[in-house]
Amino acid sequence: MIISDWRRPERFARPSYEPSAPQEEFIVKLLRSHIEQVLVDYGKPSSSNSCALDVGCGRQPFRQELEALGYTYSSIDVHQNPEGSVDVICEIDQPLPQEIDSDSGFDFIFCTEVMEHVVDWNMAFNNFSNLLAPGGRLFITCPHFYQLHEEPYDFWRATPYALSHFGHKFGLKILHQVNAGDGWDVLGTFITSCYALPASRSISDRILSKIINLLKQWLFNLLKSRKIQHSVHLQGSIYISNIIVFVKT
Repeated sequence: MIISDWRRPERFARPSYEPSAPQEEFIVKLLRSHIEQVLVDYGKPSSSNSCALDVGCGRQPFRQELEALGYTYSSIDVHQNPEGSVDVICEIDQPLPQEIDSDSGFDFIFCTEVMEHVVDWNMAFNNFSNLLAPGGRLFITCPHFYQLHEEPYDFWRATPYALSHFGHKFGLKILHQVNAGDGWDVLGTFITSCYALPASRSISDRILSKIINLLKQWLFNLLKSRKIQHSVHLQGSIYISNIIVFVKT
């Protein structure tokens, strides 16, 4: 595939962390539960003047939660949001402007569903390490199984070992790591990301594709209801998303 236009597309980021399309039904709800738990377990400020940096903040759906914990909130993104509330426009894998300022470093860096869109992980993790205060925590989520999105700026599907490698390389120790989601989440995401078309104009092919699409919709509704997940666990090595918390040593 030849990419003729590498201008980063404008994003209509979510103002709240809820699914906005069928293919988001499984990953977004799963991520929200993990994000909320990480904020409870690892997000408490270490002092009354602790600062948090929201990297790739979009429309800042977790700003209130971070401020409620007691952080002074700062944000960066590649575009300004409709509210005009992004503090600094920049890319995390480029030299950072001086406007990103915290006197003694940030105590918490919040970076969710961003790293798949970041091409230079060496520069990004170097920036993370430099921005963190000693003992500061870096929270990252990024997909392991998900369809292409925000093209052509969709570069990676990370493994747990890639995240561990880059963290270790830049002096970050893992506090918490989860391969989030199971086979049902993967299956639900998969069936909403494709559709059946007849291979020919024959009646049999058209009927078969219609049946498959109806079955696909039935299975999606069943998985969305979570009824089957309560009765049967579908385990395997494939999962939806990486959840990881580092601390700067």
